[in-house]
Amino acid sequence: MSKVVFCEDDPMIRKLVQTAMRSTSHDVHIAEDGKQGLELIGHLRPDVVFSDVAMPVMDGFELADAMRARSDLAHIPIVFMTASVQREQVEECFRHGAAGHLAKPFTMSELRARVAQFLKS
Repeated sequence: MSKVVFCEDDPMIRKLVQTAMRSTSHDVHIAEDGKQGLELIGHLRPDVVFSDVAMPVMDGFELADAMRARSDLAHIPIVFMTASVQREQVEECFRHGAAGHLAKPFTMSELRARVAQFLKS
């Protein structure tokens, strides 16, 4: 069973993620911020991480940088979820090691498709 960690501070999006992923066979864990996410990631060693960019305590870029600084986590792909589709923001995601980008708002089917895409690679 594939493990997926989502880091998202917005309760509505966390609920959307839970609902969307309920019908999958993946082991899904959700953190409310990057710090909590890093703890989960370190413990679970997921197959992929989806993270919001703008979060309290530790944002998505700080999370990605912390993951890349650890040899045991550096290989885990991270996909940034952000409402910003401005070129500079998307480029910043990739500068922080993003394997992909998912624009908000997204549908449940879009989310499931992106998760499936990263678990096939």
